[in-house]
Formats: sequence, C-alpha cells, structure tokens
Amino acid sequence: MTTTDGNEAQGALRGVQVLDFGHYIPGPLLGMLLSDQGADVIKVERPGGDPARSEPAFATWNRGKRSIELDLKTPEGQDNARALAKKADIVIENYRPGVADRLGIGYEVLSKNNPRLLYVSIPGFGEDNPHRNERGWEGIVAASTGVYQPYDNTEEPLFLPLPAASTFAAIVASVSVTMAMVARDRSGKGQRIEVPMHSAMFSAIGRHLVKLYDIDPPDLFNLPRNVMSHQYMCADGRYFQSHGMYQRFVSQLMAAANRPDWIEDLEDLYGANVSDETISMWKDRFENMFKERTAKQWEDDIADASGVGTICKTIDEWLVHEHAIAGQMVREINDAQYGRMKQPGVQVRLRGTPGEIQGRAPTLGEHTSEIMAEINAPGREVTYPEARENIMSALEGIRVLDLCIVLAGPTCGRTLGEFGAEVIKIDDPSRPYDIAGNTDVNRGKRSININLKTPDGLAVFYKLLETADVVVENNRAASLARLGISYDEMKKRKPDIIHASLNAFGYDGPWAERPGWEQLAQATSGIQVRRGGRDSAPKLLPYPMNDYGTGLMGAYAVALAVHERNRTGLGQTVNSGLALTAGLLQSPYFLDYEGYERNEPEGLGVRGFSAKSRLYQAADGWMYLHCPDDEAWERFTALSDFSGMADGNDKALTESLSEILTGKNRDQWAELVNPTGVSVIANRVVEEFRDDADIRKAGLIVGRDHPNVGQADHLGSVAKLSETPMRIGRPTPMLGAETDEILSEAGYTGEQIESLKLAGAVVQYHP
Repeated sequence: MTTTDGNEAQGALRGVQVLDFGHYIPGPLLGMLLSDQGADVIKVERPGGDPARSEPAFATWNRGKRSIELDLKTPEGQDNARALAKKADIVIENYRPGVADRLGIGYEVLSKNNPRLLYVSIPGFGEDNPHRNERGWEGIVAASTGVYQPYDNTEEPLFLPLPAASTFAAIVASVSVTMAMVARDRSGKGQRIEVPMHSAMFSAIGRHLVKLYDIDPPDLFNLPRNVMSHQYMCADGRYFQSHGMYQRFVSQLMAAANRPDWIEDLEDLYGANVSDETISMWKDRFENMFKERTAKQWEDDIADASGVGTICKTIDEWLVHEHAIAGQMVREINDAQYGRMKQPGVQVRLRGTPGEIQGRAPTLGEHTSEIMAEINAPGREVTYPEARENIMSALEGIRVLDLCIVLAGPTCGRTLGEFGAEVIKIDDPSRPYDIAGNTDVNRGKRSININLKTPDGLAVFYKLLETADVVVENNRAASLARLGISYDEMKKRKPDIIHASLNAFGYDGPWAERPGWEQLAQATSGIQVRRGGRDSAPKLLPYPMNDYGTGLMGAYAVALAVHERNRTGLGQTVNSGLALTAGLLQSPYFLDYEGYERNEPEGLGVRGFSAKSRLYQAADGWMYLHCPDDEAWERFTALSDFSGMADGNDKALTESLSEILTGKNRDQWAELVNPTGVSVIANRVVEEFRDDADIRKAGLIVGRDHPNVGQADHLGSVAKLSETPMRIGRPTPMLGAETDEILSEAGYTGEQIESLKLAGAVVQYHP
C-alpha cells in the first residue's frame, strides 16, 4: 500500500497558489484536484470551520491544503481575504450568485488589485437560472437534472447517494480554470469562470440529451447491449458483468465458455435489427451458461481468453483489490483525525510532471499564523511568462488528432475543441456508426477516415502528426503499438507532442491491458452493487458518468500538459481511466480507516438519506425535500400544514411527511416551503426539461441541423468564461466527410489522394 505523509509540491501546477473559499463538496473537490497537481491551496474557513468537517470524506476533499480561519462577515476578515487574493493565481468559491459580492470577495473587487486572477464560481444554479437564489444542495440539483429516475418497470424514482452534481461541477471547473490558465500564459489576462452544479450535470447526461427529429435509425447494438453486455448471476450467487459491444469479443467469450458452436450465430446478429424473441432466447442461454461457474472463475477464464468482464464487487472488495492498489487508485494517507486512511488516488497521471498527494487535510486554522505572515511578505516568484497575445480561445492554434472511439475519448477531443482547438477526428472506415453517439461527442471536429492497419494509412497518420500538438486515443497500449503507434514513436518525430491516453482500468497495475467500458468500471468499483443492493441484482447509474467524467479529466490533463509546455517547451504523455473516475464519483464512501463503519444508502428501496432529505410524492409527481439545519426545520414545522406531523423516529417522520405532502402539487409546496430555508424541487427526467425555455436560453441543450441527419438536439456549453468562452463548434460531420480536404492541407496531391483511396488507406465520405 502506497502511503503519503507529506510531499514537496510537484506537478504542472507547482508554484500556482489557490485561495479556496469553498465548502461542502464542489469547491473543496476542485481545490483537491488542483493540489494533487502541485498547486499551493489555501483553504479559507469560517469560524467553526467548513460544515463538511463532520464528514470523513472531508479528509479527501481537503487533502494537501493549508487552512486559515477568517470571518468574512467582519471588515478585518474581508481585508485579509482580499490581501491574500492579491497574490493568488486562482480563487474558488461556491456561494449562491451575489453572496461573494456581499462578503467583499466578488470578482469585480478582487480583480481590480489582481488583473491576472482566475476566479472560479461554482453556485448550485447559474445567474440566468430561475432557481439562482436557492441553495444548490446536492439532492436538489440532482432531482432537477434527471438523476433520480424510475427504475425497471416502476414509476418510483431511485435515489443516488453519490454526489454526482458536486463531482461534475468540480471536474468541469478543473478543466475550465486550467484552460483559463493556458489562455493567461499567452494573453496575460485573468478572467471569471462560472460552473453551476446544475449546468455541469448536463455534461454527465450527455448522449441522453440527443434527440433526432428527422430520422429514426435502427438500433444496431440491440443484441450486444442486452445480451453480451449484461449482469448475470453465477453459481455462487455473485453477479458478473459481461461485455462485448463489438463482434470480435464474441469468439473470446465463447472460447472461455467452451461454446464454439454459438460463435457464428451470435456474430451474425451484430449490426442487425434483432427481434425481442431472439434477444430473450439468447439471454436465457446466457443466464444458464453463467450459472455453470462461480463469478471468480468467469472473471479469470474470460481474462485468459482476452475477453471482457468483471465481478460486480462491493466497494470494500475494490479498496483491497490488487489492481486498485498496484494502480494507485487507492492511496493511504496519515490523517490527523482518522489515522491511516484509504482515499482515492491522483485521478490524472502526467508522466513528465507527475502530480502527487501533498499531504493530509489540515486541522481547522492549522496554518493561520503562517499564512497571515505571508500577507505582508514579498510577493511569490512569478510562475508564468509575460504575455500580451490577443486570443479568442484558450487553445487557439492548437491542433489535435483524435483517434478515440465510444464516449470517454471522444469527449476529451470534443472538450478540447470547445476550448478552441482544431480537432481532426481519425475514424476507422470499418467501425459501426452510432448516429446518436457521434452527434453527442464529435461535434466541432473535422473527420478523416484512415485505415491505420495499412502501411499507407499509418504513413498518413504520421504525416498529420507533423503539424499536431496533441494526440488523444483510448486504446490499450499494446493494441496501439501493434499498429505502429506509441508515444515513444511519436516523440521521435515530434519531440514536443502531448499524448493523452484514456482506458478503463488505468495504465498502472495488472489490469492495465484489459479492455473495458463504463459498465465494467461501475461493476468493479462497487457502484453497481450499491445501486442494486448487496442482496439484489446490480444496477447501472442513470447516465454513463465514468465515461464523461474520464473524458473531461483527459481534457484537464491535456490542459495541464499544455500549460507545462508553455513554460518549458516540453511535451509528455498523460493518461487516466474510468476506474479512477469511479473513485472520484464515490468520494464520500471511497475510504476506510480503523474503526470505520460502512453504513451508506444502498438498494432499490432508497429514496434519500433521511426523512429530512429525500424524495417524496406530491399530488402531481415526485419532488425532493432537503432540510439543511435545525433553524430551517423549526420554521418549516411552524407552517400550519405540518402542525399535526408525527414527532418520532426517522421512519415515523417519513411516513407522516409522505402523507402530508401528497396534499398539494410541487409548485405549491415550493412556493410555501422554500422561504423557510427547507428546499423542495420537482423531480424531473430529461424529456420533462428538454424544452424548458430557461435551459434552452442558457444553451445547455442546443438544437441544430446536422449533415445527413437533420434536426437534432445535443449538449451545449456548461461553463462560462468571461474572456475565452467555450464554443459548441460545427455540427457533427459524417465520418470521413473531410478526408480529401485534410489530406490536401497536409500536402498530398490529388493523384496521391486517389492512390491512397485505391489502396484502401483512406476513405472519403460521399452522400
């Protein structure tokens, strides 16, 4: 087990100072991500400390920071905060809109004395949202963004105890602020960044926002999604998550299962519109097949056959798993309160400037004297070059080659494009085309079809590399090397190239070369078991959060590497994996220490944390209610509607509230209850808010005409940057739509291009 007792700052953000006014999860988690990459993070706490100090995961969210206690409601506290901000590179706050201004630490005030300041605001709801003045509690934001969806064939929403909105807000903010730093490297300008939790959740919804209005393509993944990629009970009663979305995995699974006679029949069903009867027949066969062996036997046998799958594990099993430990997905910290404590490892790995956990979380005000002394000390050493470029986007002039497939990798490429990079998507002409998926993750790119398995195709790739700054791929290292592509080979031709690689299980540890997808990351890390319950079938998350989170973290890693290259001229390889993101998503529970008792909500009967924070049914549908403190509860119970409410244990209180809350509709309860400080909000799914005028106005969902697809909805921009705003880019092209154009720009003549086509090295799309 790797331990961390305190390390000298290293990583791409060494020398960068962050002033973290954050509390609870989103702000502190952003500070943690920056600290892990070398930043000096000063945690500013109110008298009495961050309310999240009562949570064990506080030790994770605030590791590697220094703590100062300031009362921002006093002139002295505000003066000291402003003095600290004058020397900071980054300020983080997650107040409601307007609160930071009232406390004297708003962007307009701080930037006057520090025009290079990067100011990150993470409210629950954005300034243009009708709920902007309400507190953005996790359950409230999650309910409003479709996280609590009905499960199986029920009409009841299933609660998710993971802080998805807080986590994605921190993830999106980490990308945004690092992109702003890259922009500052060139322009010398600071800026304000707003990443509302509500907006950030749309990046997790992703392809579920896609709606095709003019076409209804057949479901060509019906069989693999419902049969090959499914959880099956094994001989020992444990569940195994099988996978295999592509035809080549059929033979591997059937070899492990000793069913060679099934191979041809199954392979013929890939890419076909398969009937429900056929799906049911194959699912019955697979259910019986998996009952022949234990889950561990299946995991070993399928791995030996180079197939895909893993046991649906509990989080306790994953915390001690050999790969999680060897891959440093689990780290051990010597915490001041809990002693030796397991926590998630560093999420993104920069191999040239490796980040590291700098130390434990601070005790309250532990560094107050030290930090106060720095206020009047000489200024810090400048860590950035003087620059005066006029740029419109953070990655203006950066060219990216995107070799990725499915969701995580292409999300990384799309995100780089959103921040101004020119992204060339390199597609395999033989790969099945998923219209909805491509509409989601490949907008803003140009597309070229290259068969990299041919010598001529490989030569085209290396020709394009000559003018590239970044290469993004999500292959296993060995499979890419077989094509003749590796970081070492690219570095020989382009010494300052930045190479980003994303996979399922990370690039360290014994599972580094195993193939995997979203479902496997959820299965192996404990997410599926928690959602379904230990005594029931495992359940998937409502959205592919590990995929999208990993894609965004890949963009974070690239931004860090670009910032490093701006300073030193050096490129490097960076990487991350879905299983690393799974640890981040589970941060409140991804921990262990002596005496820790795991008692977290799990299973299909969960509707919330307690009677005072859970889903309830109103007269017109489900809503979420959250009470933050005793004062709010006292005002709430003073309302006449609740005068007869039971005053007993949590179960009795839940039953009493359930009976009362069915008496009015959700809007009526919101109008009556929210002024008390208790929050209620309607629980909605995507189709209920897709056409919401405020969401459309905010640009969170965008409808546009796409080539050969027609009108389609997709994700818009989720972060606001005042100087270098995000852009949604051009509509998603058809695969290979710009093959000729890109080759011509690279210097190929018309005759050479036609020769490449005849050789099968490239393909140009024709309508």
